[in-house]
Amino acid sequence: MKLLKNLLVVIAATGAMGSAQAQTPGSIFDLGTLTPTATVATDTSLVSTGSFLDRFNFTLDATHHMVTGTTDSTNLGSLQLGLYDSTGALLYTGLNFHTDLAPGNYYANISGDVVTSPGKLTFSVAANPEPAEWMLLMCGLVVAGFIARRKIGLVAG
Repeated sequence: MKLLKNLLVVIAATGAMGSAQAQTPGSIFDLGTLTPTATVATDTSLVSTGSFLDRFNFTLDATHHMVTGTTDSTNLGSLQLGLYDSTGALLYTGLNFHTDLAPGNYYANISGDVVTSPGKLTFSVAANPEPAEWMLLMCGLVVAGFIARRKIGLVAG
């Protein structure tokens, strides 16, 4: 009797694991370390109607803290985006975000329903430079402008 009971427990646990696996991300995209140039990932594997869950992993280095992310979709409905840190703590929800993050590993989960097959999901994310980098760039452009103006004045005079 005890053997039959243990066998039933194993079968039930296997069924529970199978249902838990249905909740895991369908497509996983590794976007690497983000730069100011937008990194774009497109999931075109959404060919059957029903729900889906995609995961987009990315890393921020010490240079770029601000992150901008946008989603674009075709034939999809009920889209939801969640931005998480490496521990799984939810940081943000919404389809588009612009937020300041510390250096580290992050991921975005995007879920929804395929309304009409085929569905297409595009996720674009970029790291934005620090404000100090923008100020340095502006100072460099001002100095270059003064030098160019001075040289034009010397040539004309």
